Amino acid sequence: MRLSQLIQNIRNPPHESVVGYMTRADGRTMHLLPFVILINLIWLFIWALLSGASFEEVILPTLITVPIFIYLHLCLYFYGGPNNVRLRYVAGIFALGFILAPWNFSSLGYLIFGFFMIVYLVPMKVSSAVIALSIGAFVLEIRLLGASGSTIVSVLVPAVTLAVIAVFTAYAHFNQRELRRSQEEILRLATLAERERIGRDLHDLLGHTLSVVALKSELARKLIDRDIDAARAEIAEVERVARDSLAQVRNAVSGIRSTALSSELLAATALLEAQGFKVKCETENVKLPHDRETVLALSLREAATNVRRHSNAKVVTIRLRKEAADVVMEVVDDGRGGRIVPGNGLNGMRERLDTVGGSLSLWPNPAGGTLLRASVPMAA
Repeated sequence: MRLSQLIQNIRNPPHESVVGYMTRADGRTMHLLPFVILINLIWLFIWALLSGASFEEVILPTLITVPIFIYLHLCLYFYGGPNNVRLRYVAGIFALGFILAPWNFSSLGYLIFGFFMIVYLVPMKVSSAVIALSIGAFVLEIRLLGASGSTIVSVLVPAVTLAVIAVFTAYAHFNQRELRRSQEEILRLATLAERERIGRDLHDLLGHTLSVVALKSELARKLIDRDIDAARAEIAEVERVARDSLAQVRNAVSGIRSTALSSELLAATALLEAQGFKVKCETENVKLPHDRETVLALSLREAATNVRRHSNAKVVTIRLRKEAADVVMEVVDDGRGGRIVPGNGLNGMRERLDTVGGSLSLWPNPAGGTLLRASVPMAA
């Protein structure tokens, strides 16, 4: 990739580039990641500076390779074409590590940069084999260059350690991506099933009613010139059927708009467990009007989101019980706790609860973490 094209891609990362993918998955700040990573280049010079190595024999050759590496590194992240071209950039980074080795054994750092990219570009078995072979080839090279046993060990230990980290990081990333895809597919299927249910309900609800309206309207039209009283009766019947149908539609829409607390409890549990939390549910079977149940379900959704994003907890307990004339929901975590600053989510939760006469309280849990308590009256 030409330098001018690279600069253009850095300004506007292509959709198909590595940075383009990262920004879509994890936010705009990932645009800066390739540049932040470059701070690790300092490791190429630490050994040389600590050992008092010659500038001409060690540091200068290393400095010459740095611009080449930065070019290959940025091309790898900002290239928007086929994957096989990215593999060429990775191969160039590996080659740079082997080329610099006769002057600076710390060129192993270039190989490590390559480790953390190749694991995302090829299947896991292939990348593991490539990494193992490259470590073996590098050790053989420095041995032939006269490296001592202690030097080989000092190279081999970090190489193997960081190689394992690279492989397991990629493995965790792929698992997380598959989990995200599974969650999206579950949501898509649930949405599709809900649409089909609504379609069936509306068909059952309106099909018969509209047929009756059509038939009685036709009958009234035929009677209007012969028997005006009978025609009026049929029109009155049409009006009655239409009003009944309107009431049924309103009830159906009210049910569609409401959110079932039991469904939200299952969804919150699945969301938290998918993120690695241990979830304990201590719930009673409660009956609430649609508006109160919906408010409590939305409060649970917001609470689960806050725990996932901010708590740094391991265990989450969700309680639902009756207390006198109220239904109380508590979400307790064992996370960082501390002073709580309400944001838009908590403020919106409190406003929704206020509309149905409910209340929200939030305070640090004495045992550590945070306790959220939402209550709504069982009746107006």
